Amino acid sequence: MNAAFPKKILIVEDSKLNAQIAAEILNKYGYKTEIITSGEETVKKVVNSVQSPDLILMDIELRGTIDGIDTARIIQHHKDIPILFLTANASKEIMEKIKSVSAYGYVLKGVDEYVLISQIEMAFKLYEAKIQIKKREELFHSMFESHDVVMLLIEPESGRIIDANKAACHFYGYSKETMLQMDIEAVVGVSTIDGGQKCSEALKKGCNPCLCFQRLANGEERLVEVYSSPVDYQGKTLMHLIIFDITEQWKAKRELEFYKNLFEDSLNEIYIFHPQTLKFIAVNGGAKKNLGYTEEEFKEMTPVDLKPEFTLQSFKELLAPLSKGEQKQIIFNTVHRRKDGSLYPVEVHLELIEFGKEKVYAALVIDITERRTMEKELKERNEILSTIMESAGDAIIMLDDKGKVTFWNPAAERILGYSEEEIIGKDLHMFMIQDMRLYEAYREAFKRFRSTGKGSVVGKTVEMKTRHKNGYEIDVELSLSAVKIKDAWHAIGIIRDISERKRLEELLYHQSITDSLTNIYNRRFFHADAGAGNRASKTK
Repeated sequence: MNAAFPKKILIVEDSKLNAQIAAEILNKYGYKTEIITSGEETVKKVVNSVQSPDLILMDIELRGTIDGIDTARIIQHHKDIPILFLTANASKEIMEKIKSVSAYGYVLKGVDEYVLISQIEMAFKLYEAKIQIKKREELFHSMFESHDVVMLLIEPESGRIIDANKAACHFYGYSKETMLQMDIEAVVGVSTIDGGQKCSEALKKGCNPCLCFQRLANGEERLVEVYSSPVDYQGKTLMHLIIFDITEQWKAKRELEFYKNLFEDSLNEIYIFHPQTLKFIAVNGGAKKNLGYTEEEFKEMTPVDLKPEFTLQSFKELLAPLSKGEQKQIIFNTVHRRKDGSLYPVEVHLELIEFGKEKVYAALVIDITERRTMEKELKERNEILSTIMESAGDAIIMLDDKGKVTFWNPAAERILGYSEEEIIGKDLHMFMIQDMRLYEAYREAFKRFRSTGKGSVVGKTVEMKTRHKNGYEIDVELSLSAVKIKDAWHAIGIIRDISERKRLEELLYHQSITDSLTNIYNRRFFHADAGAGNRASKTK
């Protein structure tokens, strides 16, 4: 005990003798004492006094209108002072009365002075502990309320929200009054993010951390990371929840995983290499699988090790436009060499990527073996088709959806007289049809062909007359078909010159109806003519 500032004990005892004995014992142990004999006087002095006693030693059974229990209750309503009761009666009824107020125990009258002093010292220690707890609670509440991290206090058994700080109210979008009428079920999702136990149950029991979706007032769901721990607060054991909104962090992590998988699982080869040393920093699974090198082997290699067509100098020259900022991307074809020595053609898309102060080269490499095979096959087919069309005896002509000539083989020039330079890009029928009425009829029919790919002669072979460049008529046989190219109908016509065939047919017919010596019509002609006349009369 501090001798310079002795603690003051107020003795409330209606027996002056007992009060004096207690005062002498307390004075002996360095306490300062004052004696009051009634409850009314005690209330008046303690409540109205600026300087309160450090402890009250209160007799329960006082003379007057109020006893020691009521006196203690009134005082504690106004001030927080530790009260230790004095009693000669330790009955159950007295014990219940003592429990009804915030007392610090009791002392039986007439006990040994060491027991009395021990009880008083214990009461002081209990009071100091209470003060410390109160200070910690006030500090906790101050930190709880003012912290910018979302915090809740919940009752473990019911899940009821006991307190919510400003950050929590702002995050969830509810007023504090509304929050205090809710339970944890109202804001948490059905289950934890891993599909395990219910979030509300996990939070009641405590988890570090618990990941779950929580609902805001506007209906939005946010992913949160919750840390919970039990705390003693205002005489109760509560769960203290610290809540971090990790929605954006979670989205960023998922995006990172997505792009990582996109990088690693791509069937194309992807390389990232150092701008100075050119050594590989990262290669994806497609590169490792296609080339046969391990990741450790790649780390000691550069792109030059894979490209036999390049030297270190020539590859640096290739990179120069990127390093100087003259180009954003370089696309080129080369060959790659596998670990087993085999070569294959590739198309390389190369660029310099800057992130902050860091720079790296990134290369997307496409194995074009199949493309090259297809290109070779297509080239061979085109050469075959070109040879057929160039050497064909029939004219092969192609018109676009506007009726303009897009293809004209040598046979077309031979049959119709127009060179490729004269006719390509021109309206063919302007050359071939002299009668404007027939030309207008053709234009109307071509409108239908443009929209449907159909026409009166499409898919058929017909005989017709057309005009040669030199002005004379020729007999032709036309086979017309339609083909759709880039959503537009094109016409392909194959024209065969049948002028000689027609001349022979006419000659044979003439010889069949005339006498070879006199050139006069024979009986066959007259019989055919008479038959035609009879048939005509029957139809009338």
